[in-house]
Amino acid sequence: MVVKWLRAEVHEGSEAAKRFEHEASRMAGRSFDGVIKVEDYGSDEFGRTWMAMEFVDGMPPNSVILRPGDTWGVHRLLEGVGRSLDELHGLGVVHRDLKPDNIILRGVAHGWDPVIIDLGIAKWLAHEVATATGSVFGTPHYMSPEQFKDTKSVGPATDRYALAVIGFELLSQELPYDGSTLPELLHQHMESSVPSLRIRATDEHGIERLRPVPTLDAFMQVAMAKAPSGRYGSGAEMAEAFRKAAMADGLWSAPATPAPLFEPLERPILEMRPPRGPVQRFDIREGPVVMGRHEACQLVLTSPRLSRLHACIYPHRGRVWVADLNSQNGTRYQDKQLGNSTSMPVRTDGKPSTVTLYDQVVEVVALRP
Repeated sequence: MVVKWLRAEVHEGSEAAKRFEHEASRMAGRSFDGVIKVEDYGSDEFGRTWMAMEFVDGMPPNSVILRPGDTWGVHRLLEGVGRSLDELHGLGVVHRDLKPDNIILRGVAHGWDPVIIDLGIAKWLAHEVATATGSVFGTPHYMSPEQFKDTKSVGPATDRYALAVIGFELLSQELPYDGSTLPELLHQHMESSVPSLRIRATDEHGIERLRPVPTLDAFMQVAMAKAPSGRYGSGAEMAEAFRKAAMADGLWSAPATPAPLFEPLERPILEMRPPRGPVQRFDIREGPVVMGRHEACQLVLTSPRLSRLHACIYPHRGRVWVADLNSQNGTRYQDKQLGNSTSMPVRTDGKPSTVTLYDQVVEVVALRP
């Protein structure tokens, strides 16, 4: 689980906090395809607004879709994110700040699926503050023309514009508009024509050349149209139009078997033996194992010297890690001290190792399912 505290300006009782509660109530506890799950939300004893989200282990798009002209990878991202946006838009939730940093590719049995990891309900709060101060809201390289004009005109087409920009960037390894200042970017998004895609592909002789892609260029003209009404009407429609365009340009190559994002763990079951109490088993593929004295921890340890949330063991990028959670009295792994905000890999060869949470020693063994 990941807990996120929101902007200091968004305090309990503010108009933004009220809107947040309204939006979050529609998201919390519900599962949406390709959208990070909101587990809970509320305000702490200091009046700060927070929300708890599921932990997603994955990689950013530009670390996986590396080859210019990888239309299959870009289509998979457009299709998955577009489907998620369609579902959110059906609830009246608009993200407003979609960009590569807000998307993570999660490993699945058939390769990977994209997940939106930063939600429109959170971004709305920043928008509320920005509106009050007259600021522009969004990330300029991915902002639609209407976002520069009037935030009240922002709608589902705004998110699809940002998704098209992400697709353009992944295909060509270049941003469509890359002005060095905000006014320059504003002018480009609002006035400049959509630039032609520059895709370098290797031909049959092994020579890298610029590939003509007239149909994909035509696709981008619609997907990034200046007027929202000129764009595709849904994420599903946009993804299908992209697939047809890539095939028409002869730039479609789907793998017979998608490669896994990470090599699967041979021993994903953690058998944990606390100093007192029964041995417990956890499937690390289902998320982190938090250890501490709080009753909400997966492994509860009864020692007054432990922090409420003391340490955790979690999967990340095909490996298993242990981390101290800024505890008061510290954590050691195999007698090596863990610093704040640092992690160490956990043995997964079937041999035991130890995590010491101040005066509590937990033995950990990784097992096969």
